[in-house]
Amino acid sequence: MSAYPETLLPNARSLLADAADYAVIDLDVSIDDFFAFFAASSYARRIERGDRSTILGISGIELAQNVLSDKTGQHDFKPARESLHRTKAYWTGWILAFYQWTSNRTFREILQALPASTIAQMYGVYHEAPEERFAATADEIMHEELSETRLKRIRTAYGCSQSRLAEMSGVGIRSIQMYEQRNKDINRAEAGSVLRLARALGCEMEDIMEP
Repeated sequence: MSAYPETLLPNARSLLADAADYAVIDLDVSIDDFFAFFAASSYARRIERGDRSTILGISGIELAQNVLSDKTGQHDFKPARESLHRTKAYWTGWILAFYQWTSNRTFREILQALPASTIAQMYGVYHEAPEERFAATADEIMHEELSETRLKRIRTAYGCSQSRLAEMSGVGIRSIQMYEQRNKDINRAEAGSVLRLARALGCEMEDIMEP
């Protein structure tokens, strides 16, 4: 199931493409740094959920400036050049927005397995190919890199043991083990349990549910 209605996809793609192009080409921010800042921002969450006020309400330039301002404290940015070209950075934002939409994964999860600089290196092979060809390759990479459940990956990154997570969340350790071993489907767990796990790990419920 796609992340949000397809009617919003062209706008989301242009938004992220323009933001990446401006940040990398005009502001000389590394592509990995920009997308790391973006994936950790509230704007990534809003786009993942198909928030119309974000996807339709701001420009790519504003998105880049807002993300960089939030993460670096900078507020003075030079204006964008008169025309945005179809650079590797532009295409990276464009195809990343498409893949997030079609896979319904979070930007953070995608970029963990497939860094923005790696996507940019795929430009020569995939920029004139159907988007589905890139998505198929990305799926293979994601499967290889992210065989663990989201819950386990986030818990491990948080530096939290299963027993500690059980204490913090009030969710039984056996349930946590079964979710991580895929013996129980976390997507069918009680919302209250998923919420407590997410709060204990400092993330959103969607971050620990499986796509």
